[in-house]
Amino acid sequence: MRTHREPAAGYTLVELAVVIAIIAIFLAYAIPSYKATLVQNRIGSEINDINTDLQMARSAAIKQGVPVVICPSTNVTATTPTCSGAANWETGWIIFTDIANNQTFATASGDTLIRVHAGLQAGDTVSGTVGTAETGPFGGSLNFLGFNRMGGASIGTNSKFGALSVHDSGNTLAYRRCVVLSNVGMTYLKSQLLNAGVCP
Repeated sequence: MRTHREPAAGYTLVELAVVIAIIAIFLAYAIPSYKATLVQNRIGSEINDINTDLQMARSAAIKQGVPVVICPSTNVTATTPTCSGAANWETGWIIFTDIANNQTFATASGDTLIRVHAGLQAGDTVSGTVGTAETGPFGGSLNFLGFNRMGGASIGTNSKFGALSVHDSGNTLAYRRCVVLSNVGMTYLKSQLLNAGVCP
């Protein structure tokens, strides 16, 4: 006796089109959100690195009892890296003891290199500015930060506060973060969303 098989059930063209449309709508919302999360996490990590290095420089100055400088550098991979003298820190920065107190790393003066930080990735930038209050306004150029043996900070132009602001490649205000440093050596993490105008 012959048995008759039921025809195999499949998806119709309409059903496939509906599923594809649902997936497309989901991706349209999910991908930008995912990218935003990646950018925010990256900038958060970068600002934490800067804050950690500022605290490291201050701690080294207090422990060793000598001036310590942190400054941007364009040749961080060199045997003897130097301060760039610029207010753009995204190329990397160095921390060193500054025995001659002249913001110049020189082993002949007895200076010691404490830390080297490589440049930022993905087109992110860091601008250094100065101000007279923790909440700003900030402007001008911050091309080095020094700490004395008591932990006090030299903000470069005798200002009371300095700010190092991290921007994404598109300079999106919502992603902007900064570290504000006072002349007594205290650091404050800020964001443009919560503290409008503080992170220039």
